[in-house]
Amino acid sequence: MTAVVPSGTCGPQTDLVCSWVYDQTGGNRGLAAAADWLVGRPLAIAGVLVGGWVLQLLVRRLVPRGVERLVPERGVADLPAADAVPNPLDEDLSRRTTRAHAISAVVVSTLSTLIWVTVLITGCAVLGLDLGPLIASAGLAGIALAFGAQSLIKDVLRGLFIVIEDHFGVGDEVDLGEATGIVEKMTLRETVLRDLDGTVWHVPNGEIDRVGNMSQNWSVAMVDVKVARGTDLVAVRNLLEAVTVELTAEDPFVEQVIDAPEVLGVQTIDVDGVTLRVLVKTLAGHQHGLQRALLEGIETSLTAHDVLRPSTALSVRIQPGSLR
Repeated sequence: MTAVVPSGTCGPQTDLVCSWVYDQTGGNRGLAAAADWLVGRPLAIAGVLVGGWVLQLLVRRLVPRGVERLVPERGVADLPAADAVPNPLDEDLSRRTTRAHAISAVVVSTLSTLIWVTVLITGCAVLGLDLGPLIASAGLAGIALAFGAQSLIKDVLRGLFIVIEDHFGVGDEVDLGEATGIVEKMTLRETVLRDLDGTVWHVPNGEIDRVGNMSQNWSVAMVDVKVARGTDLVAVRNLLEAVTVELTAEDPFVEQVIDAPEVLGVQTIDVDGVTLRVLVKTLAGHQHGLQRALLEGIETSLTAHDVLRPSTALSVRIQPGSLR
């Protein structure tokens, strides 16, 4: 018959070894307590540590695979369809890989922290430590810290959603409201931009209310051309079509243009003249160079063909007697 071990001899989580030694020694509380501290509790703590290590290993292996399946691909309709586009699927795969790595790193880090906090609490329970007051104090401190770090939490959560939903990535040209430029660095807390004059902007993710991305999938080079009223618009359209077709067939633009150029025709009519618009769809990020080349080519062609351009005359009215 198994003897009842007196209260306080064995630990709350390690009474197996302690009870066995107590029975085998005929009720020796000293040896039972020594066995509990030297064998039972170390074995229990080792089991907890091994369990935590196994759980962390599973998290590191399974979470990245699950995140890669959850991160959505861009739809086929969103990708350029022209044969000249250089591997859009490879670019999309690279962006998805970057997003998956960022998301999985956050998830793995969070789960790993929870695992080892649980291991610590369980280990303290094995040793018989009363963690009630400590947990209560930590809870109050956590609440105070949460109130003080609301902006940081907002930045991190917003940054996580930016990565998950692929609002932008490193290298994209974006408009974040007050700041516009090329994304040089992204963290869960802030986004770093560099604008055209070289200024570096550090934008907290929590302050990003809207995003204009000029570098996703494709862009448009748009040129407005104003000519004088009374100009032969058919002839001007033909000139614009000739210039844009010739220019987009040359290097390096032939590798960047997705669709055939479009001369949309008359955009506006006002007292200064008539405005015609030209559109060319290009790969994302290449619209600015093409737009500058179009402006130069169109201006040269219109000047060579003596097309009348609107001019604003400056008139100065002098009141009689104002000159002395």
